[in-house]
Amino acid sequence: SYDDYGQYDQSYDSTMMDPNIAGDNNKVISSTDDLKLYLGTTAGEFGTIYICTICRQFKHRGGHHVINHIESQHFPGALSYTCPQCSKTCLSRKAYENHMYRNHKNK
Repeated sequence: SYDDYGQYDQSYDSTMMDPNIAGDNNKVISSTDDLKLYLGTTAGEFGTIYICTICRQFKHRGGHHVINHIESQHFPGALSYTCPQCSKTCLSRKAYENHMYRNHKNK
């Protein structure tokens, strides 16, 4: 019977979530604006701290660092960026920026 399950704790603690798991597979990420849905803020000792609301493990004073984390750790490959100079496809904005710097900075 249903009463047999009464001994199980039915609470949910999001801090126990594995930070290495992927994002919500039901969410469609079609732009970097969609990634911002998972960007939270909290007050820090020296001002605003940005936090990943998926894993709540990654925090930084720069929101773009948290967006990079969300894209690469929770939605890998959801967005792609194509280099206009050599047509290489990068699977994150940060990978694209690194590619441009390493391969086309003098062009």
